[in-house]
Amino acid sequence: MFLGPPLPLSPDLPLTDLLACAGSPVPLGAWVRPCVRTLRVYQLSALARRWVLASPDLGFLLTRCKHVAIREGERLIVLEAETVIHWRALQVATATPYLPGLARLQALFPGLHAITNGFLVPVGKESPEEVLALCLEEGMRVTGSRIVYGGAREGREGRERWEGRE
Repeated sequence: MFLGPPLPLSPDLPLTDLLACAGSPVPLGAWVRPCVRTLRVYQLSALARRWVLASPDLGFLLTRCKHVAIREGERLIVLEAETVIHWRALQVATATPYLPGLARLQALFPGLHAITNGFLVPVGKESPEEVLALCLEEGMRVTGSRIVYGGAREGREGRERWEGRE
């Protein structure tokens, strides 16, 4: 279980710490702020080549890197991109008592969970704006949306926490 939302890495973090977490041959994503543009950091040695792709855009990193370095509280953690995607999800509240096109949405967003007044969909591969645009295409009136964070999503307990009924 995660204690809060994923956070960008601290600007005080030494590059050697990031490179130590990087494995070859795939890049390690590093979510950093502030950063004007995407940076590539390499370490070339006779034994191994390591590289880090640093960006202020977490969604960009999640689609390009298998593992991403982020901060949880004050500590550096490296997680699989899928884990981070499931850690943050878009909660969409609708104005209808039922969800038209739910089967189609579940086909488009495999991690979708229906809740009492809307649904939750993991974001990362699709932007929140793309999810909301699809809602409009399906004729759903969206009354609200927000990014929610949590580690457990499966089962009754996780859904109740996400719906605010805990």
